[in-house]
Amino acid sequence: MITASDTQDFVPFGREYVQQHPGKFQIQVQNVVHTDPGLHFLKSFRDISLQDNGKKEQWTLYNEKDAGDGRGSYDEELYVNGNTVIWSRGGQDGCRSVVKTFTMDTPVLQALWCNFVIPESSNPDEICSTLDTKGDVLSGVCVVESNCASCFINNGSDYLAALPFQVAHTWVIKNGLLFERMVSPMEFNSQKSDAPNQTTVFSLLHPLDEVAPVITKTGTAGSQKISYLTDNTQHVVFSSVDLSIVLTYDTMVGVHSAWKVRRARQEECSSVSNTWDQTNSIYQMGPSTPAHNYNQSSSNLSRYLGNMSTVQSPQVSPLRYSGHISSPAFLSHSQSPLTGNIGIDRCSQSPAVFGNNSFHRLNTPSPQTSKSPGNFYRTPPNMSLINESFTETIQPIRPEICLEHIWTEMAPAIRDGSLGKSSKAFLTRDVCGQQYLCYVISYRQQLRCVKFEESNDLKKLVFGTVNVIPCKDAVPIESKDILIVLDTNGCLYVYSGITKLNRLYVPSLPLGNMSLIRQMTPLQSPVRGGVFTSSRPPSAMDAKFEEEFQLNQISPVPTELEESGNFEEFPLACGFIQCLRDNIADRFTIELTNGHLFRCTVPDVTNSPGIDLCLKALKHMLPRDVALQMIGRWYTERNSLGGIGTHREWLIFIRSLLSMMGYDTSRLPLTYRHDMDTSLSPVSAKRAKTSDQGSDEDWEMMLTTDHHKLYTESLEDILGLSVCKPTSDSKKPSQQATVNIGAMLFNHIPACFMALHYVYEELKLNTLLIEDLEQIVTILHQLAIDLQCLEFVDYYRRDFPKLHKNKQSVSQVKEEYLDKMNYPSIFTKLPPSLFDWIIKSLEGQKTGAFMYIPFVCNNIQNIVSLYALLLNKHMSTDLAIEKCLRKIPPSGHRAPTCDISMSRSFCTASPTHNYLERTVLYMTQLGMTEKDLTYLPVGVVLPIREAMFQCRCNPPSDWPGEAYSLIGREDISRLLSLQDKEDVSPPPGIFKRKPNPQSQGSKEEDDGMEHLDDEYLRLRFSEDLRVQEARRLLQSSRPARIALVQKPEISDHDFIEEQERHLYSICIRTMALSVGRGMFTLSTYHPLPTETLPIPKLCLTGKAPPRNTTVDLSHIDTVPNMTAWPLFHNGVAAGLRIVDFSQVDSSWIMYNRPKSNELTNEFAGFLMALGLNKHLVKMHILNKHDYLSKEHEMTTIGLLLGVAAAMRSTMDLTTLKMLSVHLPAMLPPTSTELNVSHNVQVAAILGVGLVFQGTGHRHTADIMLAEIGRPPGPELQNCKDRESYSLAAGLSLGLVMFGKGKETMGSSDLSMALYHYMVGGQKRPLVGPSQERFKTPSYQIQEGDTVNVDVTSPGATLALGMLYFNTKNSAVSEWLKVPDTQVMLDQVRPDFLLLRTLARGLVMWDCVLPTNDFIKQTLPKLLTDFAFQKYQTPGDDDDDDDNDVDYETLSQAYCHVVAGACMVVGLKFAGSASDQAFETLMRCMNVALKVVGQPTWVEQAGKSTVENCVCTILLSIGMVMAGTGNLEVLRLCRMLRARVGPPYNQYVMYGSHMAISMTVGLLFLGGGKYTLSTKDEAIAVMLCAFFPKFPTHSNNNRYHLQAFRHLYVLAAELRTMLPRDVDTGFPCYVPIEIRFKDTKHYSNEWYKTTAPCTLPELDRLQQIKILGPRYWPIVFDRDKNWDSLRALLRHNGTLYVKQRAGHLSYVEDPKGYRSMLAKSFTVDQSSQTCIKPDVIKAFTSDAKVVALTEHFFSNQDDSGDLLQILSDVLYECVTLEKPEAISTHIQLDQITRRSEFQLCSLGVSQLKLINAYYNLEHCSVLSGANDMYDDITHNDTQCQGRQLLKPEFVLSMSNRLKHVFDKWLQVSDNVNVLIRYLKGDSIEGCKQLSTILTWYDIPSPSQLAHISINGTPSLPTLCSVFPQLHVSTLMMLLNAWKTKS
Repeated sequence: MITASDTQDFVPFGREYVQQHPGKFQIQVQNVVHTDPGLHFLKSFRDISLQDNGKKEQWTLYNEKDAGDGRGSYDEELYVNGNTVIWSRGGQDGCRSVVKTFTMDTPVLQALWCNFVIPESSNPDEICSTLDTKGDVLSGVCVVESNCASCFINNGSDYLAALPFQVAHTWVIKNGLLFERMVSPMEFNSQKSDAPNQTTVFSLLHPLDEVAPVITKTGTAGSQKISYLTDNTQHVVFSSVDLSIVLTYDTMVGVHSAWKVRRARQEECSSVSNTWDQTNSIYQMGPSTPAHNYNQSSSNLSRYLGNMSTVQSPQVSPLRYSGHISSPAFLSHSQSPLTGNIGIDRCSQSPAVFGNNSFHRLNTPSPQTSKSPGNFYRTPPNMSLINESFTETIQPIRPEICLEHIWTEMAPAIRDGSLGKSSKAFLTRDVCGQQYLCYVISYRQQLRCVKFEESNDLKKLVFGTVNVIPCKDAVPIESKDILIVLDTNGCLYVYSGITKLNRLYVPSLPLGNMSLIRQMTPLQSPVRGGVFTSSRPPSAMDAKFEEEFQLNQISPVPTELEESGNFEEFPLACGFIQCLRDNIADRFTIELTNGHLFRCTVPDVTNSPGIDLCLKALKHMLPRDVALQMIGRWYTERNSLGGIGTHREWLIFIRSLLSMMGYDTSRLPLTYRHDMDTSLSPVSAKRAKTSDQGSDEDWEMMLTTDHHKLYTESLEDILGLSVCKPTSDSKKPSQQATVNIGAMLFNHIPACFMALHYVYEELKLNTLLIEDLEQIVTILHQLAIDLQCLEFVDYYRRDFPKLHKNKQSVSQVKEEYLDKMNYPSIFTKLPPSLFDWIIKSLEGQKTGAFMYIPFVCNNIQNIVSLYALLLNKHMSTDLAIEKCLRKIPPSGHRAPTCDISMSRSFCTASPTHNYLERTVLYMTQLGMTEKDLTYLPVGVVLPIREAMFQCRCNPPSDWPGEAYSLIGREDISRLLSLQDKEDVSPPPGIFKRKPNPQSQGSKEEDDGMEHLDDEYLRLRFSEDLRVQEARRLLQSSRPARIALVQKPEISDHDFIEEQERHLYSICIRTMALSVGRGMFTLSTYHPLPTETLPIPKLCLTGKAPPRNTTVDLSHIDTVPNMTAWPLFHNGVAAGLRIVDFSQVDSSWIMYNRPKSNELTNEFAGFLMALGLNKHLVKMHILNKHDYLSKEHEMTTIGLLLGVAAAMRSTMDLTTLKMLSVHLPAMLPPTSTELNVSHNVQVAAILGVGLVFQGTGHRHTADIMLAEIGRPPGPELQNCKDRESYSLAAGLSLGLVMFGKGKETMGSSDLSMALYHYMVGGQKRPLVGPSQERFKTPSYQIQEGDTVNVDVTSPGATLALGMLYFNTKNSAVSEWLKVPDTQVMLDQVRPDFLLLRTLARGLVMWDCVLPTNDFIKQTLPKLLTDFAFQKYQTPGDDDDDDDNDVDYETLSQAYCHVVAGACMVVGLKFAGSASDQAFETLMRCMNVALKVVGQPTWVEQAGKSTVENCVCTILLSIGMVMAGTGNLEVLRLCRMLRARVGPPYNQYVMYGSHMAISMTVGLLFLGGGKYTLSTKDEAIAVMLCAFFPKFPTHSNNNRYHLQAFRHLYVLAAELRTMLPRDVDTGFPCYVPIEIRFKDTKHYSNEWYKTTAPCTLPELDRLQQIKILGPRYWPIVFDRDKNWDSLRALLRHNGTLYVKQRAGHLSYVEDPKGYRSMLAKSFTVDQSSQTCIKPDVIKAFTSDAKVVALTEHFFSNQDDSGDLLQILSDVLYECVTLEKPEAISTHIQLDQITRRSEFQLCSLGVSQLKLINAYYNLEHCSVLSGANDMYDDITHNDTQCQGRQLLKPEFVLSMSNRLKHVFDKWLQVSDNVNVLIRYLKGDSIEGCKQLSTILTWYDIPSPSQLAHISINGTPSLPTLCSVFPQLHVSTLMMLLNAWKTKS
């Protein structure tokens, strides 16, 4: 009888919690939009239903596996009571907590867990037919009401799926749900047809999909029938998620059927659609379906025909209208979520909230309607809630699920009808793995079990016959592979499959009700743990059943259950059990007739890992029926009524196994003493002691304990004690017994023996299971003796010498019985030994493949596989493993699966030329970790650790992350993990980082630069305060200091005006700083979702010292609205602080809107910044519409440019429509004229260019071309700031056609038109829509018939250069060339020469060089000769021709051409920090400053011209040095910035300060982490952002819209590498080597620098290496792991590096003088007796190593040989980066140190393995003599020539061991013991003999039997007999023989 454990009273948690829950309530909403007078009536009808809701309470339990999050495994409960659902969760401490509660509008039918999948592929053809779809999994809870299903996903989203029918039951399938609708009685009599409106089962694969009808497929391959599931007699009774099968019951025929659940194929759906009669479906409704009932449950499902009400009409019509008014989205149903545009499809097909059962949701702000994204558009705009006509075409919904018939039970003779429907169904398996489909027929009290298995091709399931078990109820226990059955008598039985094991006794069951105990439980029944005592003696609790009874109880079902008198001893009155339920893991619930619940736990099969392996091995080797009975017998004995008690589980297992083999365990020396111990009654043990002095029995008992044996073995030899033996036992077996040949396992004793032996070999590979090894060897030793396997006996005795003490007794197995046994094919005379196999393989001997039992000998499989790869270097992985490893086939296996080669194949392993790397990679594929290696024996694991150690220095770059973690390279593992992360996490401690102390204070003092990465900046710029200076130059939130001294002659009023005028000059500079601050703080702030984004104040006031009097602009006249655009820039700068990977959504954006309803300019800039950071795409379209409808100019500009930037190069149609509304040129001629401001049109037209950037869209290009020359008008329109619109149109054209001059057809037409706009000429007539639009001339501007080049030339010039970018078109280049004659120069405005030079540089891009010669080549000789030469000293040969020279024009042209050439150089080398480009540009800047310093020179060109050129050159320098923080440029900016007030205010305008602030911002772009890119798309946007024409005042947008200045963000990229120590997390300096990719201009170029640094563009690089002796090397190679580098830069640029032992970081030790390795050269290591813990801490941060050091060396007084050795080991291991070798050294030292008193053969074998490994030929590889390591260590000599163990250490350990053995052999008694062993005589008590036999490979006596033992054998004789033995071993044998003779 099996006893259950841990039985407790059980109450659902939800039952108690629901009493405190408020239940259903309704919030009254005051402002109700829909005031339909019939709304209240519909609400009152909502709860009317004919469904029986008598069952108000239900619950479901679910076990959540351990997900590795620290919570472990726990149970979850879904409790339903009325309208309330309670989701609770258990914890490890037994406490339960509520996860969520749901209160619905109508009573809840079911609550269940479900999963949905959004497929990765949107193509239906790519989705497999099974339900295993790859994609994002949505897990959550589904709450089903009568007409809808609410899905609450774990990620916080929720969905409401309205159903067009009343639900009868819901079933969970894999990644979806099945709904079975209710069928009215009238529908049974109606005419049936194969139509979708009569389908009874529907599927739902996503809550935003429409429910689809389910189709069925029946018949064989020849005659298959596909139809809708319209049979209303078919009812689903069970669904399996794992196997995807469904069990149905036909109430008409009375049979159950099994169906395979899969996706419906396209041809099946087409077949069903072809057979459907469309006419009948439209007009032939059901008898109770009025055609005028349009009460639909959802807007999308309102296209269904038929009545959708809940009761009157259960018929549904899953049809779709597709009339002429429908959009194409509704013409073809794409199954969401399989569509490409998921968001649009979800919104259009999500169910509505105003169905007949959802009015309460409409008026209540419930989560169902407020959170679901689909609830915003419940009704498509072109679909009416009520269909007005039936004349539209109808399209059926495509089925998604197909039920394919696979099995039907035999029809009974007497049909049971609906009574035969199963009340419960489930899947189970027996302990041998056979699967069964079981279902309970309550009407007949039967449990029907059907065995099934997969076919050979694994494509279908094959079902067997039905087996019937009489029962009332049953539940499976999945974790134990057993079945609990409640039989017809009310007793519980344990089954495994269809085999009965035994009765289940629940001891504390009646504690729930005292009356039940008195009435139904006899007093004499034993109750464990109860409050009642038994009249029977306690010894009866441990009474064992007779063997015959137990075997009879383990029988298949067809045999009759034999009633035995033993059960009558325990009359278990269980008739009050009503049912069994809630089976989770190993627990189930017993429900009594009075409603009480008890939670019962099924006992374990075993708690010992060794016994578990034995059972698995026996199950593998025995036939299934025998294995099933064997496990059932063991399970019964282990969990009998008395339990295990004080007996050890291993002893019970041994006794049970031997008894099943037929042994008489009571007379077997191995077990009879144990039986004698168990015969003692517990009563006698508990009796009161008469004396405290003890007795002889106590002493005898102590001598038999394991504690005594353990310490006896270790202390006998040390203390010289004699062997203490217990007194002779009088209860020894009186007579010899024989084995029972009729026992269950008698014939299979050899198979059991081999199975246990392989488990023995497996246990030897786990040092934690040494106790199990000692137990299993006893039974193996006994079986080996009985089977006469002398080699096995000797093998076990060598491992455990104590087996020699076991006295040989007469075997119970007679010799004639041996022939009656079945010997498996793997039975051998020599014992399979893994250690011997490894040693022979290392020595080069031929060894066959080692056998292993799959799923049992996992360590053997892994170790042999790894050694196969190590020893077969030149063989492929599969061949090497197949050569060395073979699988033992299971008993009774089928022929097709007889392949005993290794089942696992790793053909997908990454190819590698290094066998050590291959070994480590294979370890990763096996799933081995460092923890697994610690359990392995030291000798076995050492070669594996050696391979890991050798690969650690420079591992391959294409390994998986697990491999790097395995070898201790966590730095590379962390780097590789970045590729798997989609969401980029912030840097460590970013939310804990405090702002700079300089900015701490009130909110008004925040300057927007307080969240910079201080760690990075302190490392990057550690020698000065340049960052603080740049922050000071760009701050605009503090009052300016007005340091003016009042002169005596100036009155106070005049002085105040003077202060305010000075303040106004400073304010002009202050207003321009925001653009540069946006660059400085780009992507440096991580906002919190609960906080708004702080926007620093734009302070335009001042403080006058010494009293800090406030100065404002109240007494002077200022420009009106002068802060409009500065505030816009301030908002942009604040928004650009947000990092790209922040969690910004539409709600957070709305949360940051101004508190007042009025939109501000700062918020407008904030919106544009969100678009530049790609966050604006998350804003909902309704919010965008809301902002645009406000008609706030700044907000419109920011939103349009932001959206266009976010959707750059996508040609997004929605964005194009939004932009086109604001562009008259993009609208049809008949459209209504909109009042759109000029600046909005400028922003919109450039936005179009951004959306179509790089696409070459010709139609858009033609529109942009026409807009360049848009004439003024009509009437008063387009008369102001036309230059900016024309320039924006040209830039937009350039963006669209960038570099397409060679590719695009008809580009010559574009070039000619652009040339016409650039140089002027006769206007061309307008064509197309423009002709009609500009029919009315302008009332303000009269241009005439010629092109106004002052308006069109800038845009056309840049568009021409962008169109022919890098094409080297000679014709275009000549057009753009600077004229070389005075006449030609007079025809071109000087400032246009800058643009022409710039455009020519774009065309001749490859010819741009960062040299002075390039600058000079762009200047014609005329300019170099006469520019700035007007006031030079005239000579005598002056003539009148010189007076015709226009020096002013030439000087202006010179300045602009030089500025244009510098601009080209700046664009070409942007972000490169090229020294040559920097020197060239600085030389030009010095010339420009020299011109500014000479009044005569500056007058020739004009101060404004020279200032514009200075700003252009300065901006070019900033582009080249972007992100470098160059100090020289910063000083230059600081000097130019100081030009405030008179006389500078005449030419140093707002634009100059903007250029200066932009240069400072570029120097520290993104806090020093970002730089500029020179890709084609980046060059295009930089032309828009750095256009060399700057505004004269803050509101000036005449030539260039100021908002375009922020487009530099699209060209910025993070190329900064910040090293961070992987152990400490602190940033550090690391030397790196950067190697460029070879080109036709250069090859083999590289340079060295120190990170953190800014990398060059990745497209130009070939390799990046981490150098230096202080850190482990990392190599990024373009051909291998370049994606890892890109992922690193995408994730903050953080590079994790691992510091070597013995080195300090460069911050602590810049020169390396303090390095511990440097100190070690000056310190004599031999003089160190012990090492201080501080020294070890300097080498390593490993907590285990530090703790070991502190434990042994904290007290300096301790000294000795052991501490000296430990000190040397620690010092060597930590300095040479091999801490894993510390344990190896210590273990080997322990083996040799205890050799004199407690030497173990297992330990000696490990030293022997190590010795054999280091004697291999390939050990030369480990010393660095192999060419294979040349490419690994050519740059790192520290990795070369090192190994975990020094050969000297291994040799010393071997010599120490040999010395012990020689000393032992010098004793004559020991020699006599050895000779007696060689002759086969019995020996006792010699422990070191087994170690000597193991070390010297001395053969067993059976192998020496044929040698003459009368005389002394000769040495040649021994050599010929034992060629595998070493000569030294043979000499020792010969000497021993001679000594004995």
